[in-house]
Amino acid sequence: MQKSLSQQNTAALIQDYIVGVVYDKTKDVYLMTNHRTRGLWFPYSERRINETSLQTVKRLLEHIVSYDSEQVQLIKVRSAKTLPFKGYDTLFYSIVPKQNAINVWLNGKCDDLERNLISMTDNVGYWLTTNQLRQLAKQSHLLGMEPLALAKQFKDNFNFKSNSSSTVIFEEVSIPIIDTNTKTIAASSANNTTSNVAETLVISAKFTPQIQEKLFEEFHLNVIPSDYLNYETFRILFVRKDVEINRLNDYFRAFDCSQRSYLTFVDYLLGMAAMDPTTQHGGVPAEQRCRYIFRLYNVANNSRMTFDEFKTMVRDIHKNKGQNLTGEILYDEAAQMFRSFGLRLDQTLGLMDFLSGVGQLRFRGTSVLFRLTVSVADMLKRSSTSPIPLTPTARSPSTITMPRRSSRMGPMANAPSNTSIDQTIPYEIATHIVKVKKTGVVIDVTSLYDLEVNGAVSGSTALFLDDANGKYDRLNSQDCFNQRTHANEMLNGLRYFERGSKEGGPALKEPFTWGKVDMGAMARCLMVLCKQIYTIFLKEDRMIRVSSACYILGDLHGNFRDLTCFEKTFWRLGPVLTPASLLFLGDYVDRGQEGVEVVAYLFAQKVLCPHKVHLLRGNHELRNVQDMFQFHTECRRKFGVDLGEQVWEEINRCFDTMPICALVDDRVLCVHGGIPSLSYDKNFFAAVASIPCPLRDPETESPIAWELLWNDPLSKELNMEAKELDMNKGFVYNVRRGTGFFFSAKALNDFLHDNSLSYVVRAHEVQQNGFKVQLNGRLLTVFSSSHYCGGENEAATVLCDSNKLRLIRLDTGI
Repeated sequence: MQKSLSQQNTAALIQDYIVGVVYDKTKDVYLMTNHRTRGLWFPYSERRINETSLQTVKRLLEHIVSYDSEQVQLIKVRSAKTLPFKGYDTLFYSIVPKQNAINVWLNGKCDDLERNLISMTDNVGYWLTTNQLRQLAKQSHLLGMEPLALAKQFKDNFNFKSNSSSTVIFEEVSIPIIDTNTKTIAASSANNTTSNVAETLVISAKFTPQIQEKLFEEFHLNVIPSDYLNYETFRILFVRKDVEINRLNDYFRAFDCSQRSYLTFVDYLLGMAAMDPTTQHGGVPAEQRCRYIFRLYNVANNSRMTFDEFKTMVRDIHKNKGQNLTGEILYDEAAQMFRSFGLRLDQTLGLMDFLSGVGQLRFRGTSVLFRLTVSVADMLKRSSTSPIPLTPTARSPSTITMPRRSSRMGPMANAPSNTSIDQTIPYEIATHIVKVKKTGVVIDVTSLYDLEVNGAVSGSTALFLDDANGKYDRLNSQDCFNQRTHANEMLNGLRYFERGSKEGGPALKEPFTWGKVDMGAMARCLMVLCKQIYTIFLKEDRMIRVSSACYILGDLHGNFRDLTCFEKTFWRLGPVLTPASLLFLGDYVDRGQEGVEVVAYLFAQKVLCPHKVHLLRGNHELRNVQDMFQFHTECRRKFGVDLGEQVWEEINRCFDTMPICALVDDRVLCVHGGIPSLSYDKNFFAAVASIPCPLRDPETESPIAWELLWNDPLSKELNMEAKELDMNKGFVYNVRRGTGFFFSAKALNDFLHDNSLSYVVRAHEVQQNGFKVQLNGRLLTVFSSSHYCGGENEAATVLCDSNKLRLIRLDTGI
């Protein structure tokens, strides 16, 4: 009998980590496996809730090595379950392998060892000598230093014969807290000590014990089952901290003050303190920071900086001050500064001379270097700590990501590239769709495949999913809650609009009516909101960047009733107190009767929480479209001709400045219509960044914006000639709308590949189930207005979280 969903989830819970230390004494070699992109290490796996440790050992090793079960001994336990957060224990077991079929990789040679790493396969065992492990450790190719640190201990202290008894080493993990008041270490282990001088960084950064505990939690959940941070794990962790992606190797070198190619928690803690923007750049903290800065630019890591390395540092100093020095100007500036140390350009600058020059103010500007854009305290407030992928079944990355601002009319400075996106954790569509009531109660969980008969999954997608999945596989808070603000006054008014009133006998007001409200006052409040939102939109990029978790909603079309259902189900306490962000894909007006109320609600929430409520423009956020439908008329009907005209114009003035598309986690493009047909030499992001703002008439002012608002995916119902598609690279004229283009699966795949993206989520088309998965599973259409134009369709949203795009249908019934 198939297990229930809850049983499957319970079985997947991680209890602790089991590590197999397989050592062949006769050949003096250790068994290592390649753990995806994290590096070589002992074989390990999570112990699941329904397993014993020995069962986990069997599951882990039975396909890699032969051994006798009586020769499995527990030799070490590293316990972290007493930590303030949910830590994991790590249990090390020694295993004596059978002597047959043991081959030493590359015959034990160390020549070209690093180059041969590319031939290693995941989850395959490799027998490596101690010398090979030492060489790999120098290049940070091991997951952690345990194979070297524990090798001698295992050889000398344990008898690898059967039925032997041994003493189990027990280590209890403690957090080395630096007391920022008494300047002492409250608790530390033998390997995690630091000097009082280095402690001043933590004190200057104002890292309270609570902040240090949070950083240790982040560290522990990312390095487990090792106790060290290697470069690959550092890269996955730091790619979400808004630092230069192409400089991650330099940052790791700067953190690695001991030059052992691995970081302990204290290394990580001090490096984060050195980077914190609140850490003072004066006195002892400045000297310590300058040591990090020197290592950041000293590529050879030999405490001798060349002129070229020094020139790079000078360039970055000016860049952080908003000055772009290049060519001869940069060379002359750097040469003058370099000579101030009494050096020729063919000489090198030593670390102590650099520290002396900065301390004596002969070299200025270093205070802007080696800084995070946001303090660690704020970063932790806005983020949730979770582990990086440890195995193919544990895929929860750290989500510390801060937004960056790019130029409106220039290339998108922070646009993703093929080298800047972490592809180690692929996104995938969750294979179950959850249906919930307005109260938030789950009433139905449906397999994605079961909905194929209802048209929720196209034929090509069903085949693709089968192949792919196999079985189943600042605003100030005071302003946010101040009821006197126009935004909160508007929300209070809308709650009155939503409710019926029966006080005093007969119904005084039906639900979703205004009753005897002064609509002139409502109009004036809405126009004040428009002025506020206009300023907010002007500061946003044409393509905004959003971090998961995020709810993505499609067309609302004046359906305020469904919008309130979404609110009560997913952000009942408001966006400010909701962990996830909200991303709306446009088409807020027309078709429905409550476009004014929908716009008023969204504008009010955006003003209150601009960094968590994101509004994109749809094709109905255009004046000429609204003239053909009813939003223009709706404004005049509700506010009168003259005042209604003013309200309508103010709202559309805001629509003119709305962002056009969004990027979630650098991998999921969200847009109202679809991908553009125009060629931009694979520089789509720069083209979007150059879209004018305000944009009153996209059709004439920006062809790319027009297509992003209007294009549709090609469906099987449309019989298009293959020759025509081939000639136009997968695009054909959109005969159904009379403007824009249809795009094929090939066009979508090419677009995703060229721009290093995984999926496109869009709106623009009504769907019977509230959503549709299309074009080989790489496109999601979401529609968030039920009973559209009197029909029977459902409303849905997409939850983007934990590297899944989860489809949620909403029960909007009474």
